[in-house]
Amino acid sequence: MPEQKESGPRLAGRLYATLRVLKFLAVPGSPKPTVQDEFKDKDSPSQRIHALRLDPFAVLVTAVQKGRHATAMGEVFRAIPAVVPAKEGALTDNLGTWGLSEFNAGHRAQLAALQEDLPSLLK
Repeated sequence: MPEQKESGPRLAGRLYATLRVLKFLAVPGSPKPTVQDEFKDKDSPSQRIHALRLDPFAVLVTAVQKGRHATAMGEVFRAIPAVVPAKEGALTDNLGTWGLSEFNAGHRAQLAALQEDLPSLLK
């Protein structure tokens, strides 16, 4: 795993954004994630990720079988290892004010990066 220079909450925000894009690509009718999304609750990143109710492997298999954005989903899957926080606390601790601002910053940064990679789908 590459050395991580971003905070755990920022990486958790990046991971959440990546998984939201994955769900958007795979599940028809899922809301399109935007960089304007702002999270204000003091819940944990783990709760946000679990709330997506996403089985990434089932999603990938279904997308490939149905030809639904399989190439784009490959790009999203490639992004996941770089955004998984090294410390477990980044995903389980309540965010608080500083952590929440970091989570939001990571979320916006990752969506912006994925929009560059997938402009026809996310912009």
